[in-house]
Amino acid sequence: MTPNLQIELRRFISSNVVSKLNKFYFENDALLIKGIDVSIGTILMGLYNRSEEAGFYKEIISLIQEESTFYQELDFTSGRILSVDDCYRVEGNDLLKEIFTNKKGRVSEMISNEVGIKSETAREILNFSALLVVSYLKNNLQLLESLKLLLEDQKRDILNSIPPGIKIMLGFTCYETVEEKNQSIGRSIFTLFGHNFFSF
Repeated sequence: MTPNLQIELRRFISSNVVSKLNKFYFENDALLIKGIDVSIGTILMGLYNRSEEAGFYKEIISLIQEESTFYQELDFTSGRILSVDDCYRVEGNDLLKEIFTNKKGRVSEMISNEVGIKSETAREILNFSALLVVSYLKNNLQLLESLKLLLEDQKRDILNSIPPGIKIMLGFTCYETVEEKNQSIGRSIFTLFGHNFFSF
């Protein structure tokens, strides 16, 4: 069965994780959750943008070491983060440099503006989200071969979770996602009316 990447990754963000993260950031819980969700979507679309580069996914996975503190704190079977400390502040930075190259700072600032959280919080939860996404992929290596197709298939839903300014920065237009949604609605209406017409 094909996993829905965003749903699988959201499972790790329990109220306990949010509470522990907020010991560092003192944000509204709902905004912190939204910030993490937007960050996860942003990372996935950042990976999608690099899908044409041969070997990029394997290269990014190789940046996570088995002995990484963050990687060891993830219980992939139950979808839980066992402990939350600030190791991701350092460990996530290298991943972001690879995924977004020179846009890393602009992406985190846009998350801060669009979600309504402090710049520092946005920067750190982007690090956290990058580690979560790439660690999940490292633990599910079988996904790497089909990751481009998987992200293509789930692109519309992922983009719908990302605010407009971030979409544009990543190279996606708001029109593009609305157009895809309208085409999908159009097909559903055609199917419905076609079925009703031929049933008489």
